[in-house]
Amino acid sequence: MENFEGKHFSITDPVNVNTVVYKLNETEKEFAKNAPKFTIERLDYTEEYVGEKTKKTFYIDEPSPNGNSLIILSFGKEKVVVNVGLLDGNKVSIVKKPMPISFKTLYNEEEFEYKEVEYTPNLKRPISIIDPETTEEIKPVLYFDEKTNEVKGKCKLKPFKNYFAFEIREIK
Repeated sequence: MENFEGKHFSITDPVNVNTVVYKLNETEKEFAKNAPKFTIERLDYTEEYVGEKTKKTFYIDEPSPNGNSLIILSFGKEKVVVNVGLLDGNKVSIVKKPMPISFKTLYNEEEFEYKEVEYTPNLKRPISIIDPETTEEIKPVLYFDEKTNEVKGKCKLKPFKNYFAFEIREIK
């Protein structure tokens, strides 16, 4: 029988808010040349209803002894609040003020495919596209680009629909 070492923490969502949490992973130095410096891993969770609110408990299976950086996305009806946090031992610290983000809007009145989404060698995307209504990630279709000799992906986006896309990168 295996023992799993893990941590968990809870966040309570008010009505009409749906929170998802990602763990930020720094790419191992030996792979960093051909990969983004950071990758993200969406945390699994369970939920229970507390009155009209939803209490979500998020799980990290293999916490780092140095702490784990967290990206916390709370989707409301018309906006997304982006927060960062740190799981250190048994304590989760979340910044008091949500972080400012810069963003671009993709808009098209016809159905199209958003192409040229690059992948790391282990096929994890440095860019995530999320449907804010369901908070589910839009899964890409992988293909091999013979011109560049790389595995790439493309996502089909529906017209007249909002999406939330984000990328984690270091700014020097």
